[in-house]
Amino acid sequence: MNAPQTLCLFGIVFSFTVLGVLHPTLTSQTAFGQTSQTQPLDAQARFEKIKSLKGDWYLIGGNQLGQELEANPDEPFVRYEISAGGHCVIEKLFVGQPKEMTTIYHMDNGKLAMAHYCSLGNQPHMVAEEGSDPNIVFRLTKVGNMTDPNDLHISSHSLVFNQDELTALWGATKDQKAASTSEFRVKRK
Repeated sequence: MNAPQTLCLFGIVFSFTVLGVLHPTLTSQTAFGQTSQTQPLDAQARFEKIKSLKGDWYLIGGNQLGQELEANPDEPFVRYEISAGGHCVIEKLFVGQPKEMTTIYHMDNGKLAMAHYCSLGNQPHMVAEEGSDPNIVFRLTKVGNMTDPNDLHISSHSLVFNQDELTALWGATKDQKAASTSEFRVKRK
């Protein structure tokens, strides 16, 4: 087996073997000019992190498309369930309300992916970006059931982990421009 080689492009160090594939490793400069390397969290580790959310979460603050939401410690706001023999996580947002939405997180050919079944009637599909950050950032790959690209749709999603709290960030696009955001801060009981 060949010894790993490295190549640095635009601050990203790629390690590879002569017969192998490039694997990005994030780097940062220290105060003394030395480079420190942080291995990216792999997609499976991120999926396991989402699985760890299993259960009911209660709204402690946030907004939906710019409108403030009132905290409600008595009713679950979001619920995570593991399904399909552990191969997907089902997220229910606005649990039990008429505008309830469902997001399915799953692995897809080595990538963490999600499909959001929105109350708007469309289905944004996203994949998680690689990185060393413990938070998970998704980028849009396509939107199902939307014929006009100017229609309002969810175009970004992030999960921010903070001990026993979770913040879900959702970005929306309308007329092919950033429209508004939603932020849901939830906590387990």
